[in-house]
Amino acid sequence: MNKTNFETIAPSDMFHFDKHDIFKRKDGIIQLQVYDGFYGDLEVGINIVKTFEKLKGKEKCLVLIVVAEADATLTKENREYIASEAVSELVKADAFVIRSLSLKLLMNGYMRINKPNRPTRFFNTEEPAVEWLKQLK
Repeated sequence: MNKTNFETIAPSDMFHFDKHDIFKRKDGIIQLQVYDGFYGDLEVGINIVKTFEKLKGKEKCLVLIVVAEADATLTKENREYIASEAVSELVKADAFVIRSLSLKLLMNGYMRINKPNRPTRFFNTEEPAVEWLKQLK
């Protein structure tokens, strides 16, 4: 399991859930840290977006999603929801850091089928993902 770099977090802006954490980083990016065994159904997706809304402030937010190297799943309904216009009203862009081949295949399908209406990219490591998001500020 990847560990969160707590040096990047504003301490009052951390939300812990069963298999994920959500926090606002000191650079203003909202990070969703997904751990091994995460199962993202529609209810989980809605709760994640509600948490983004609490953290984002007045502007649309930039989101960094960092997925553990192993097992994580998103249901079809959740993929449809996170690609929706309603979520794009809150999220300016999202960068996914994905290391597992199975999740990369799933997320490539997400891009082709669900076609989010906002800039969305996939990365192997956090540093280029954060740099890309910062360019979109």
